[in-house]
Amino acid sequence: MKTKIPLVLSIALNIVLAAFLLRPQPAVEPTVTRDETVDSGIAGARPNSATRSPSAETVTNTVVRQFNWETVESPDYREYIKNLRSIGVPEETIRDIIIADVNKLYAEKKKQARGEPKKFEFWKTGNPMAAIMGDPETVKAVRALEQEKNGVLTALGIEPNPMDALLMATAGGNPMDTMFSFLPEEKRSQVVKIQTERQSKIMDGAKDAMSDPSAILKAQKEMENAIKAVLTPEEFLDYQLRFSTTAMMMRMQLPNFEPSEQEFLDVFKLRTAFDEEHSLAAVFNATTAEQKARTEAQSQLNEQIKNALGDDRYAEYERAQDFGYQQLTRITKQAELDTSIAINVYDMQKIAQDKANQIRSNQDLQPDQRQAALQAVRAETERSIQQTMGDKGWDLYNRPQNTYWLRGIASDAPTETNP
Repeated sequence: MKTKIPLVLSIALNIVLAAFLLRPQPAVEPTVTRDETVDSGIAGARPNSATRSPSAETVTNTVVRQFNWETVESPDYREYIKNLRSIGVPEETIRDIIIADVNKLYAEKKKQARGEPKKFEFWKTGNPMAAIMGDPETVKAVRALEQEKNGVLTALGIEPNPMDALLMATAGGNPMDTMFSFLPEEKRSQVVKIQTERQSKIMDGAKDAMSDPSAILKAQKEMENAIKAVLTPEEFLDYQLRFSTTAMMMRMQLPNFEPSEQEFLDVFKLRTAFDEEHSLAAVFNATTAEQKARTEAQSQLNEQIKNALGDDRYAEYERAQDFGYQQLTRITKQAELDTSIAINVYDMQKIAQDKANQIRSNQDLQPDQRQAALQAVRAETERSIQQTMGDKGWDLYNRPQNTYWLRGIASDAPTETNP
């Protein structure tokens, strides 16, 4: 039960991060009518204005002077600012105009650097947000443009917005373009509106997750139901594969399984049906009878997944979810060992635990014989692991948090002391 609370908190952090990154942003469709080659990013760079306000008349006692934006605008930002000041535009307004203008210019440059939005590969495990950040070269190019943009503003005496540093997390592009590519624009707007309206509840659920771990899951479920009402069954399935708690948990739990698209989809459908009936939120306050029913349902689910994947892939699927195996793979990578070493050590653990269970159930053994046999299993297993992992691997692995299962087979031998 204790391990489920950090898991829910981890999911909560992912949902909060997604809520921040996927919050609605003003649509920017810049129209740049000429090549922007910038002298220090300032002169000759401004995009041409779109529709401006109608001409206005300034009336004096004897003179009528026509005013329109053409008399103010200039391809040079410094000249543009000077003209705005000359007609009495407040400094704060000038700042807002220039920032909007520069943002528009660089939004187009970034769009060209990113190219077409990439498909979100929902079956890829690990960090679900990493896939939408863009490849390293694209991210590097976009960040360089962001730095150039800030340099332009600074040279014009305008302090860049510090929030832009946070938005650099989306340097690969607008997350909505990638995450919602399966939806037409109209429905995308509807879903984003629902997400926005439900954001505060999700945030409140994240705050309450420590005292009430089910709070974040309840808020998420309410939002999903509202979204389901505006989508077709096929669209809602695509939405769930990207945003649902079940999909998030699968990506977090299976970093070493690397499912194919079809495998992920098959397992997801089975696990979604299970989660609908036996939600994780209900675990925390379940009665003994409810816990038993969930355990039986879990066994049935495992059998269904095994039938869908086949024996060999199911063994990999089951192993990938074991925290001990996940730790083993991290250690073997750190020790520059092949992944097969982690599998071998994991199998040794299972064999040793099976032997220990057989010894404990053997009623013909006396207590001291049983203890000696268990100590022998532990000693033999430790030797085999050391030989398999080598000195460096064993040194990294031989930590209490990794070898607790060895102590579960037999306690540490008492240290001899001199009389």
